[in-house]
Amino acid sequence: MPSWNRSLVAVPAAIAVVAVVGGGLLATLRGPQDQTGAAAAPLSASAAAKTSPVAAKSATNGIIDATNLPTGRSPQLTYVRGRTVLGGVGSPVRVPGTKEIIAVARLWDTTMTVQVATATSSFLMVQDHTGKVVNEIRSVDSLVTSADGKYVAFASGGRFSDYRSGGTLYFQEHTTGPADVLRQPKLTDVAVLAVVGHAVYFHGGTKPGDSWDLYRWDTEKMTVRKLPKVTSPVSMTADGSLAAGMTVFTDSGQCTAVMDVASQLQRWRTCEYRLDRFSPGGAYVVGLPPGTGEPYGEKRTAVLDGKTGKLLRQWTAPSLRAAVAEDDDHVLLQWHDQQEPQSRSAVVRCTISTGQCELATPLSPEPLLLGS
Repeated sequence: MPSWNRSLVAVPAAIAVVAVVGGGLLATLRGPQDQTGAAAAPLSASAAAKTSPVAAKSATNGIIDATNLPTGRSPQLTYVRGRTVLGGVGSPVRVPGTKEIIAVARLWDTTMTVQVATATSSFLMVQDHTGKVVNEIRSVDSLVTSADGKYVAFASGGRFSDYRSGGTLYFQEHTTGPADVLRQPKLTDVAVLAVVGHAVYFHGGTKPGDSWDLYRWDTEKMTVRKLPKVTSPVSMTADGSLAAGMTVFTDSGQCTAVMDVASQLQRWRTCEYRLDRFSPGGAYVVGLPPGTGEPYGEKRTAVLDGKTGKLLRQWTAPSLRAAVAEDDDHVLLQWHDQQEPQSRSAVVRCTISTGQCELATPLSPEPLLLGS
């Protein structure tokens, strides 16, 4: 990332595979479910007062206390607990070593993790379905999969790389055979944002400290095109139609705009939130406080309507270190009981149409990392 934005990633968020379905934000979608997958009965008003985080000041604001939540079903996205990759498709896989894991993905029966070796170096570890390490690629520091989980892209040249070396992008459709490789020696701050079929969207700058541009790599034709008018893109929808980019970034704050990539028109903008992740169908986007971020998470997370920017829900907690869309009506929050290195944590699922939340994983002192 550019030097003016590196502090935003004090606690790196993982970019991992997510099985998605399209659709809007529907109030009729399912509510919290138990661990068996059966639908849970709606919480009564009295039960909600005891177990729901909606000790709220308004219909949109809620307070999450994960120590007092009902138990729901497990996360349907990939996540890491300790050094074991769980969730999504596939059996649990133990990741060897002790290096910090900052990103995780599953491609078919293969598990991929990005790990930090030092403050200025990272690598991608690839493991087969048995957990055996079959490959390691140096300097990779961003990772993303397609919505259907069939394609993966990763890149070097980002936040843990030497900006003078440029960036290298990789695309892979199957777990066997070589990856397609694209070298971008003149770009800095390279990171993959989305994979749509055989197209890879990524950002990069022309020199450190400058704003980023949005690029589209057609891996079949091996062509690259810069997409104009999207300033410093940080996230995209699963179909590549919308992008959120930082239009203003100063010591006093920042503003983020949602752009229609095809028409190059700005849908809406906000200076109240930093827009980090879209839901699968673009129904909502996750918003965080627009400052530089706390070393161990934020105390507030919001979801905004993807089309209008209207605030839909907002939750507060002692520490929220990641927020990832599970589908277009549910968001997974990485909840911690304190803003300290040592804390208990859990994955909490919140339903946007109702505001109610539930435990998706038990509380534990083991390290926790959400995919997306």
